[in-house]
Amino acid sequence: MDPDTNLVELFLRFAKVEGISLAERGIADTVTVLLRHYGVEVYEDGSASILGGTAGNLLCFPPDYRSDIPAIMLTAHLDTVKPTGNLVPVVDTLSIRSDGTTILGGDDRLGLSVLVRVLMDAAQQRFQYKNFFVAFTVGEETGLFGAGTIDISQYMTSHAYVFDCSKRPGVYIRESVGLHTFVAEFIGKSAHSGVAPEEGISAIQLASKAIATLPLGRIDATTTANIGKISGGEAINAIPEKVNIEGEVRSFTPARIREQLDSIENAFRCSVGEVGKIHFHSRSNFEPYMLTADSPMILELERAMIAVGLKPHPIRYTGGSDANKYNAKGIPAVNLGIGAQKPHSYEEFILLEDMMKTHELARELVRE
Repeated sequence: MDPDTNLVELFLRFAKVEGISLAERGIADTVTVLLRHYGVEVYEDGSASILGGTAGNLLCFPPDYRSDIPAIMLTAHLDTVKPTGNLVPVVDTLSIRSDGTTILGGDDRLGLSVLVRVLMDAAQQRFQYKNFFVAFTVGEETGLFGAGTIDISQYMTSHAYVFDCSKRPGVYIRESVGLHTFVAEFIGKSAHSGVAPEEGISAIQLASKAIATLPLGRIDATTTANIGKISGGEAINAIPEKVNIEGEVRSFTPARIREQLDSIENAFRCSVGEVGKIHFHSRSNFEPYMLTADSPMILELERAMIAVGLKPHPIRYTGGSDANKYNAKGIPAVNLGIGAQKPHSYEEFILLEDMMKTHELARELVRE
């Protein structure tokens, strides 16, 4: 690819390469071959074998990268939530979108394209840059898996900027919720529903009564709870012995998440009483993060935004990103708006001005 290839052409090339979560081999190879051609060192970690995917995370280092001093990490993810191999892009003077038969894949091929372009710019000595490297993760859409397994402890990472928020440039997520999922298994007693119904205990009925006692949706200003899946039963003429309920809790503090999970478990156990049994399990998908307005990373970010003509706009957000995983590893990280709007839908689009402004911001963040 010519080093003068514009960002739109680079995005269109990447957007058409298949790479759903944990099947990113095609896009990982495309990125690797291109960057190595320009002298960028690309290392693929062992996440594929850990996660059962086809490719690992890519760690990319411009020619002047130094391992003996602190480095800034820029990051985006390789995977898309749905296939894009049959993408028919529609480009006009204002925007890029699909023809409506597939998603566009701007989440996160826009972030990917911008950071590949920054690496190419650095390799071509188009600007003087600070010590930085780029990480492209796998399996983000299905659980932030790549960021969870990546090991960047050896790279003296000072902080990280994640290019993956659908908000427009200038917006950044200074506070993000954590998410814990739970599974509750209700156990009753099976019996023939017509011949001996009095001998059975319906797990579906137990679960229904338990759910009816719960507040769901927005619990308070910082907390939400949801039950998203119910499964169980074997036949319509059998009283169901087992039913599983799966749900989630989100909040901005770990303590509040724990309180809500305990409340749900207690409500379930009280509802079941001595009639049946219940097994309750929960796990963390990602932890919350809360960054202060006067932290060095945020001050640096806002300076860079102002330098490229953006008005900084910090927000609280109820979704997660790789930034949650990096903060949990002890690396300050913030997710930035890049303008891949209406993500995961066939109406997804990118404004060209947002694409260019995101590229300007990425360069400014690592400019010497």
